Amino acid sequence: MTENLAVLISSCDKFSDLWEEHIRLYRENWKGESVKTFLVTDKATDANFEGVEIITAPSDYDFPMRIKYALQFIAAPYVLLTLDDYFTVNNIESKDIFYLADRAYNEKIDYLMLYDRRKDSPRKFLPIEVLEEIDLNKKYALTLYPAIWNKDFLAKTVKDDLSPWLYEVSLTKTAVEEGAKCFFSPAGTFRILDVVRKGKVLHKADRYFKSHGINIGDRPKISYLTEFKLAFMDALSWYAPKKLIGALKKIGRKFGMSFYSE
Repeated sequence: MTENLAVLISSCDKFSDLWEEHIRLYRENWKGESVKTFLVTDKATDANFEGVEIITAPSDYDFPMRIKYALQFIAAPYVLLTLDDYFTVNNIESKDIFYLADRAYNEKIDYLMLYDRRKDSPRKFLPIEVLEEIDLNKKYALTLYPAIWNKDFLAKTVKDDLSPWLYEVSLTKTAVEEGAKCFFSPAGTFRILDVVRKGKVLHKADRYFKSHGINIGDRPKISYLTEFKLAFMDALSWYAPKKLIGALKKIGRKFGMSFYSE
């Protein structure tokens, strides 16, 4: 076990229906030495999971403030931050995760992205030793999770004047301001199944649950139309030229739309 890393699952009471299966899959798929694991939520709970310490933040804290609150209870200098509805459905080799955490510690890396949906294919994975520096000139270069964070840098990203909706958009700007060292590991060490969007279960996740006998209760499924819109917006933000995105936003503003990225 490395002393340089802990795992923090970001959550809240509204997503507590996911905890049991999330943690079961996490434990089943984590191979090798264990790691200190925490889950932060916003309300006191009777839930109890072996090997997971539950941290209850003040109920009026939004999700960025809950994360910052939880960091004070974590002794390790680095934290692998993940989300309650990011289910681990592939093996996680602890030796690889610990290698990355120790390397981040030794090389003073502030942020190490572990997952990119656009590159989540075994044919695209590279050896564990390979790290790619993240271009901070790109607007959405940093995503909150899953990633290994320098705990002090992660705390600095949470600012009191930022709403939760603007927080994730601000990460890249904060990294630039702080002169952060940010990298991506293309080794596929911590792959996830995205389960919920807008409070509802995605169809890919629902199919996985049915085929593996997983029951998370009666949370409704998202509509196909909404899921298509979300996928389309993702693709647009990833691949569309900046000029095209700017033109589309200009049209959207005429119809009263606003954009968190601005």
